Amino acid sequence: MSHDTDTAGRAVDHSDTPADRRFVIGRDVGTVASWFRILYGLIAVASLWYRIDKALDGGELVMMVVWFAVIAAIYTAVIWFFGRIDRFQGVSPWIPSALLQLPMMLYPMGIGSAPMHQALAVYTTLGVLLCGVARYGGLEVAALPMLLLGRRTVLYSPFNAIDITEQAFRRERTRGVLWATSLALTVFVLIEYWWVGLLLSVPPVKDLIGESIRLPGYWVLLLLVPVAWFAALAARGRDRYRALPLGQRWPGLAAVVLLLLVPMLGNRQVPDALWGIIMFAGLVVGLVTLVRLPFRKASNRREVGVAPSH
Repeated sequence: MSHDTDTAGRAVDHSDTPADRRFVIGRDVGTVASWFRILYGLIAVASLWYRIDKALDGGELVMMVVWFAVIAAIYTAVIWFFGRIDRFQGVSPWIPSALLQLPMMLYPMGIGSAPMHQALAVYTTLGVLLCGVARYGGLEVAALPMLLLGRRTVLYSPFNAIDITEQAFRRERTRGVLWATSLALTVFVLIEYWWVGLLLSVPPVKDLIGESIRLPGYWVLLLLVPVAWFAALAARGRDRYRALPLGQRWPGLAAVVLLLLVPMLGNRQVPDALWGIIMFAGLVVGLVTLVRLPFRKASNRREVGVAPSH
């Protein structure tokens, strides 16, 4: 029986119980979000194929394969190690998500060789595909280790925005004109501003369809329609949702997530900017956790009736 963490950082029992059927952000994936990852990953594979073929010669390709094996081995070892230490269960998923994603900053910072950078890109792209195929909703760089280790630890990913949006649409019982309009606009904006830029980095596709398929950034404001609709649903059902954990309040979560996506989608900075936000949030949560640790220990000692040492 394995135990990971839920959205609040508590242990999640993976045994076959009714509670295990609850959708957990950062662990589970719906059908639409799964295919969104797969198709995005396939486009990324095509883009990488042309980029690597142009950037690396035969010897560098061999080094890229070596670096890929090293990266996969290190991530697998780190995730296995932390999974064996009980005291890390209960740590907020934001912290390991940030720490596991930090090595990917080597690429934009220009640290390391070209084969290593390409190996990191291939490793992340493979992770996106594996998350879609294996229906794992966690961080992409952890997908291969999770598959090898047979685990599904909660870790946050940019693609969780798709997970949240899908769940919000799926769980809405009144599927009228506003539901259909909001769904159509959301799908249109996400495909246009999440996929198209990457699609145009594949030379044959760019030659075939040209830049005309890329719309100006202000079209992303169409996303404000589903934002307003989800916000209205959250306000109307606030009494019902108040009894649920934060990670299960789907309309409110979808409204917030889609609103936050508007500027990043408009500037075509997804999913890269979202990985950066996850790292920043994880580091902030980690710092707050460290600051609060002495006070938590003192509180625990008082609860068990042990006087603090001087």
